[in-house]
Amino acid sequence: MTAIIFDLDETLITDDEATAQALARVCLSAQKECGLDSGRLQEAVYQQAQHLWHDSPMYDYCRMLGISASEGLLGRFSGAQPQLQALYRWIPDYQHATWRRALAEQGAGDDALATRLASLFAQERRVCQALFPEVEQTLRDLHQQYQLALLTNGAPDLQREKIAHFNLDQYFDAVVVSGEVGVGKPHPAVFRAVLDQLAVSPQAAFMVGDNLRRDIAGAAQLGMRGIWVNRYKKEIDPAYATYVHTQITDLTGLYQVL
Repeated sequence: MTAIIFDLDETLITDDEATAQALARVCLSAQKECGLDSGRLQEAVYQQAQHLWHDSPMYDYCRMLGISASEGLLGRFSGAQPQLQALYRWIPDYQHATWRRALAEQGAGDDALATRLASLFAQERRVCQALFPEVEQTLRDLHQQYQLALLTNGAPDLQREKIAHFNLDQYFDAVVVSGEVGVGKPHPAVFRAVLDQLAVSPQAAFMVGDNLRRDIAGAAQLGMRGIWVNRYKKEIDPAYATYVHTQITDLTGLYQVL
């Protein structure tokens, strides 16, 4: 084994927790300002975001790249590709409509408030994201012995922003974002892209990630061994059990595996 390829969201940095924290902060702010029920607003925002995302003309493209509804509330999605440009034009309406509809459920259909809360959420979401505690030391140690790569689904500008924010580039010999390749995990092409940059065979690399379908089963298609990062001690889906080489609860478990 000469290379280790890491996923980004929920493997190296918090994602779901950061979104929940940011949403709670913004809804509490709305409660203090307007007397709204923060819990009801939080649930309404989540439901409206999912509904609008799944019904949007951009859904199939975003699903292919692994861009979620919550990332839609956060991102700007700039880029040269025609589909990214279409997403860039559409996303402000999605962000505003999500908050406007959620507010309307409590009788507060204020466009200006919706715009302000949408902007505040994007700010808070960036503040709330964090590296998992063991990440930097583990990457620093492993980079002394292995080639390391980062393979992440998502929009190029948003994922590159996260990587730069935590100064993660210094640990990686290659970084591949699905939006730059045109397809996302579990498609074999995006795995080949990172293997080509490292100039290694699939058999010489581990894939480390939290998502059984995208990270682990996707890597297995090319003959890579997958290490499942099961931070929240979930039950393994039997459909993917055969693809898991081993599982760890955090990245310090890699020392023993390797």
